[in-house]
Amino acid sequence: MAVVCATNLSEASGRTAQAAAAIAARLGEPLWLLGVFEPQHPPLHGPRSRDEARSRLSSTASRLRTPGLSIEAYLLVGAPGTVLVAHELVRGARLLLLPAEGWGHLPAWHRTPVPERVAQQAHVPVLVVRRQGDALADWAQGRRRLQVLVGVDDSHASAAAVAWLQELRRVGPCDVLAVSVCSPVEERERLGIHTPVHLEVLDPVVRRIEVLDPQVERVLLRELRERVGELPGEGTLQLHLEPGFGRPADHLLHVAHAHGVDLVLVGNHQRGGLARLWHGSVSAGVLRHAEQSVACVPPTRPVARRSVPPRAVLVPVDFSEASTRAISEARSLVRPGGRVHLLHVHRRRPADRAWVMDQYGVVPEPPREQSAILERLKALVPHEDGASGVHWTMEGVTGDDVARAICQATEREGVDLVCLGTSDAPGHTDALGESVARALVERCRRPVVVLPT
Repeated sequence: MAVVCATNLSEASGRTAQAAAAIAARLGEPLWLLGVFEPQHPPLHGPRSRDEARSRLSSTASRLRTPGLSIEAYLLVGAPGTVLVAHELVRGARLLLLPAEGWGHLPAWHRTPVPERVAQQAHVPVLVVRRQGDALADWAQGRRRLQVLVGVDDSHASAAAVAWLQELRRVGPCDVLAVSVCSPVEERERLGIHTPVHLEVLDPVVRRIEVLDPQVERVLLRELRERVGELPGEGTLQLHLEPGFGRPADHLLHVAHAHGVDLVLVGNHQRGGLARLWHGSVSAGVLRHAEQSVACVPPTRPVARRSVPPRAVLVPVDFSEASTRAISEARSLVRPGGRVHLLHVHRRRPADRAWVMDQYGVVPEPPREQSAILERLKALVPHEDGASGVHWTMEGVTGDDVARAICQATEREGVDLVCLGTSDAPGHTDALGESVARALVERCRRPVVVLPT
C-alpha cells in the first residue's frame, strides 16, 4: 500500500509533497505523486496548460527523489473532488496527503472546498497539510516530535481515529492530547450524578453551569482513558475534558490553538445528504476552520473482539428470590478479580419530594432508609467458594423511572453487562417486573441478561 500525494502543482503544494516523501520513506512505502490539472478553474499560480502541468509534475518528482524512495508521477485532468476519489491508486492507498491551499476558484454553486470534498468521499485516511507542512516533514525525518490533538467520543469513527494514532507513531514520536468535548448538563443527566447543587452559593461564573462536577469529571476521565487505551510507540499522552455547548469542532479548535498543536486528528462519519445536514459534521468544521494540518480517518469495519468474561456486572436488586438468582448468575459470569455492583432503585414517593428539590438525576435513598438498604444489600453477598475472588460494591438510589436509573448506573459504574432477575411480587412497589426488563433492554447501551421468573 503506497502513500499518495495529490498536488495542484502550485507553489503552496510544495511543502505537502515534501511531507509526503518523508512519510513514505519512513514507512518504507512507495510514493505516488498525482498532479491534478483543472482547465476550467486553474489555480492562481498554477499551470496554464497540460504541457506546463506535466513539466511541473516531473520537476517536483525529480526534486523529491532520494536513495531508497520509489516515486511514480501521474497527471490527472478534471475536477479534483472527482478524479482523486475515483482513481484506483487513491482507493488502495495507505494514506492520502493533499494541500489545503492552492486549489482553483470554486464556482458559486459549489462552495465546498476541495479538501473537504475529498475527505468526505475517500475511504482512506486523508491528511490535509497547511502551513505546518515543514513541521510534518521535520517530524517524519526524525528532527522533532509531533504535537497531535485527537478528538474522542463514543463513535466508531472516533475509535478509528484513535487506532490510526499507532500509524502516526510508526512514522515518528508523537505527543498526543486526547480531547473529549462534553456538555456538563447533559453528562449529569446521562450519568445520574446525584450531588446537590445549591445555586444560591455558586460563583457567578459557575452559576452558568459551564464547569464539570468533580464526580462527573472523574467518570468522564475514566471513559476517555478506556477509549484511548494503550498507545504503542514513543510519545506522551495527556487527557483533556473540554466543557462546552454548541459545535464540538469549535471547542476542539480552541484547545488546539491554546496548546499549539501541529496536527488535529478526527474521525469522519462520511454522512451524506440529509444525515449530514441533520447531525452536522465535526470533521467538516475542523477542516474548514483549522489553522493546523488536519487528518480525517473514515470509520473502519468493526473488528470481532476476543471473547472474554465481563470485568464488571451490574445487578438491579428488589430483594426478591429473582434478585438472589441474578446475583448468583452475575458471580458466575464475571471474570476472576472482577466486580459485581448491586443496585437498589427506590421508587420516589410524594413524601420524598421535599428533600430533593435541588438535585439532578437520581438521588440517594431517603436518609432514614439509606443505611438499612446498604445493610440488606451486604447481606445478599454470597460467601461460598469463589465469592471471595469477586469485588462487591453496593448502591441505593431513588428515582421516578427505574429503567432510566439503572441505565444511568451502568454509565456511572462503567459495567460491561446487566444481569436482571424479573419478579412480579404483589404489593411490592419496588419490584422489577417485565415492564422494567423491556424498558431496560430497549434503552440500555450495555448488554442485558434477563432471568425470567
